[in-house]
Order: sequence, then structure tokens, then C-alpha cells
Amino acid sequence: MKLRKFAVWCIAALAGTGMQAGVRWVETTHDFGAFKEDDGKVTCRFEFVNDGPEAVSIRAARASCGCTTPSFTKHVVEAGDTGVVTVTFNPTGRPGRFSKSVAIDMAGEGNLPRQTLVIKGVVIGSANTLRSRYPVEHGAVKLRTTQIPFGTVLKGRAKSAFLEVYNASEQPIAPRWEGVPEYIRIASSEEKAIPPGEQAVYSFVLTPGNTALYGILTDSVFLAVDNTAPLKVDLTAILEEDFSRLTEADRAKAPVVRTDGDRVDFGRIERNGGLVSRTFTISNDGKSDLLLRRVYTIDPGVTIKTSSDKIKKGKHATVTVTVDPAKLPGDILNARIQIIANDPEMPITIVRAVGEIL
Repeated sequence: MKLRKFAVWCIAALAGTGMQAGVRWVETTHDFGAFKEDDGKVTCRFEFVNDGPEAVSIRAARASCGCTTPSFTKHVVEAGDTGVVTVTFNPTGRPGRFSKSVAIDMAGEGNLPRQTLVIKGVVIGSANTLRSRYPVEHGAVKLRTTQIPFGTVLKGRAKSAFLEVYNASEQPIAPRWEGVPEYIRIASSEEKAIPPGEQAVYSFVLTPGNTALYGILTDSVFLAVDNTAPLKVDLTAILEEDFSRLTEADRAKAPVVRTDGDRVDFGRIERNGGLVSRTFTISNDGKSDLLLRRVYTIDPGVTIKTSSDKIKKGKHATVTVTVDPAKLPGDILNARIQIIANDPEMPITIVRAVGEIL
């Protein structure tokens, strides 16, 4: 009895799915391959055969994107006849790889399932589109920028930044990165070469523990493509000490940085009078050693020298500021000296060197 019921159930199931299996598509995915945006719209045809015993029709065709336009056979497709869905893709302003879908709803005897048609391909962008999206040209590749800012990065923690590189040629390209600092690791979304008309996203991971530098970091790497001279890409970051794990007891025992003023006044100095030096002191008013991670300035014509980078509690160090008036860009000296130390309450202290150039 159970076997008989199972046979009846199978026959009923097959009868219920007969119309579903009656619509046979020749293909449901079409790959346009790589083509130029300037070539304009591309079109393909999806054909189906009504292999069932009853007529069917297409009720609706809905694209997943406004760049994709479907049209379809409007008349009823009798048993044994064929129908067509035509799909057009507009590549304007859409460089790179694409994949779009079209949902087809059909009507007929029984419940016909929704069919999804897919178009895909790669658009090789036009000169105008690529210029707006990737303004930096370097041989056969284009970039959005040559500046990679990491922002603030805490020592002991890694941070990532990203750079997009687009292949504007009709051949695969495998860029190379040269002169990579030891604290930078570069990974690509493309394991080997960048296919024609596509982009690779390069992930730059900065590991600040691999450099002794604190404060402003400026460095560079170079992108080499074929025989083209390498392109310089600038890296910038601000490296700071991580005090987040300090307890209240740690902070109570921490060093405390203090300077004997917030400026060093050079007064009036002659443009061609040679080097001029002044000094100021950094004291440690805390309970443990004060470590001067970095004392520096990025202002031209000014150099810094510190008598010690480790100051015991109650002691001080002397900082010598030397100015070369001939290298100053204007008639006013206003250099910003940064003191980076392991004081959790004041990790950065600013002292200005000021004066007038005659």
C-alpha cells in the first residue's frame, strides 16, 4: 500500500512540474567579454523553446540595473514554438567588470518559476570616463591618486589603506611595487595580472612596530609597469604611542614632560649672517624615566639636537635649535618643534622657534 501511494505521489509531482520543465532556455548567461565603452551599447538574445503541451507567455522582464534594458516576445508562444528576450547593456560611465541580471516572469498552465538571465563582461573605459575616475596616468595603467594617507596609527597596531589601479589596455598587466619599506606590506585583489579593462585594489598595511619612528611619517613606494619609469606613490601617517592599556596606577607613576617655555625667540637675525643657535630645556616632573621618542621640526632651515633622549625623574635635557637664515623661505621665522614623549597625559608638546630675518 505504501509503495502504491508513493507511485501515485510521484506521478502527481511529475504532472505538476511538467509545465515548468516545458520551457527550455538555450542559455541563461551571456558573456560579452571585453569591449570598449566608446563602442556603445551591446545587445544579446536569450531564446527559449516551449517544449510543453500548452501555450506560455512572458508577463514581465525586470532588470537589476537601469543600465540594462530587456525586451521580449509579446505574443503567446504556442507548444513547439520559440520566444526571445533581448537584453541591451549601456556601458557609458561604467568601466570595469560587470554582472547584471534580468528576472523573467512567465504565464501558462501551472506555476511557472521565475527565470533569471545574466549578462556579464568587461568595459574598457573611454578616455573621458577614465580621466574623471582615474586622473593619474602611468603607461597602460591609471590610478585614482598617488597619495596614500594612513592618518593616525598607534604603535603596536596595524592599519590599512587602499589604492585602485586600472588596466586601460587590452592586454593583462602585472604591475610591480619597488622600494617598499619594511613596515609596509602590499597585497592585491588580483593574484597575478590585472585583466584588460579591470582594476586591482592594492591593500597597504602599515605595521608601525617595524619602525622606530614616531610622529609624522613620510615615505614612498614605486609602481613599475613594463618598461615605463617607476611612478612614485607617497605614504603619510602620524605614528603615536598607545597608552590605552595603562592602568590608573601606571598613570600615577608615569613621567611628566615640562619645557621652560613654549617658544625660543631668535629676535632679529641677518639673512647672510650664518648659523644661529638657541637652547631650551625639557624636564621630567614625573616618577619614572621620560623617553623622548622624537624631537623634530619639518620647517626648512631649522635643525634640532637633543643632549639626551632619556630623562630621569627630576632631571632635564637640553635641546639646541639651530637656524640657517639663508634657507628660510620668508622674512619671518615661525618653526614648529614637536616633542614626542612617553607622557600619557602630554604625548606631544609644541615649542615654537620665532624670529625676524633682516
